[in-house]
Amino acid sequence: MEFEKHLRKSNIDEETISEIMNVSYPKDKDDSKQDLANFMAAAMQKCEELLDYDTISEVMFDRACCKSGLRLKNSRSFAKEHNNKTLEEKLSLLGNVKYMGKPFLNKNGDIESVAVGSYDRNNMICPCWHFKGAKPFNSPMPLSYCKCCAGHFRFHYQKALREKLRLKEVVSSILNSDGKSPCVFIYEIVE
Repeated sequence: MEFEKHLRKSNIDEETISEIMNVSYPKDKDDSKQDLANFMAAAMQKCEELLDYDTISEVMFDRACCKSGLRLKNSRSFAKEHNNKTLEEKLSLLGNVKYMGKPFLNKNGDIESVAVGSYDRNNMICPCWHFKGAKPFNSPMPLSYCKCCAGHFRFHYQKALREKLRLKEVVSSILNSDGKSPCVFIYEIVE
């Protein structure tokens, strides 16, 4: 399974990898997306038991998709075009770029983003291509799974803003809330 490669790439020992990869979960042989959603919910719960915050973040950031193509091109051109603007101005403008969410500077001086979805919608479907709308069968998806998506946004925000960022928190996600809350991430600026 692909997830195992990301664990190894983060230098996690084989015994821990085995515990994570061999978790018990409700198997679905008829629907591979549902089976993966069920596995990942159980595997992420095990990761939360065995790994620290930064290690889980590293694994999931490595797993993040869409780091090239149109989004990368948009991030790079945004950085060139708005290099002389303040961070608040950049964030306001970045919110108008397709697929960049709605980032803003929160009261703590961190970058907060309603990355996917919005507060005024219900029944949202997680855009994660791994699941294609499937949700874990017997529990919500742990928020730590969404560090993958947060890693995607972190990658592009760092390019567009020319700032080094660290994920501080996954506040909420469509997948964890059964479509009731948007995906909201908070990043701290690393000096």
